[in-house]
Amino acid sequence: MQNKIPHVIVCDDDAELNSFIRNHFKLGGYETHQALSAKECIDKLAELGDTIDAITVNGKIASDRSAMLILNAKRMNRNVKVFVLADRNLSEHKTRIMDYGADEFAVKPLSMESLINKVNIKLLESAKSAAPLSS
Repeated sequence: MQNKIPHVIVCDDDAELNSFIRNHFKLGGYETHQALSAKECIDKLAELGDTIDAITVNGKIASDRSAMLILNAKRMNRNVKVFVLADRNLSEHKTRIMDYGADEFAVKPLSMESLINKVNIKLLESAKSAAPLSS
């Protein structure tokens, strides 16, 4: 992640909330991309490929079996980190969402600072595990 601007897709069907989250990521030094549906998210990931480091996705979209967003995203970019932001009433779907391959599951409300910190930590962990060991 060093010297590379991290890229995140924010996938939320609430355009106002999507913009709010993207603005916070921009302030955190991220290049952001908007998706208002699972299909838009997959299309954006197909367009941008391995440049995408993380996806934040609304829990309702993530738990929709027909979309299979997380599984498809991980197939397209095995290194992408997926963060699900769920309403409290969707917390019962956590196991299924994590089984799909989500890297983190958080229940709203969640501070943007906390979300960005979680993403930063996962990306740093991923970068460390991918870095060659020095002798």
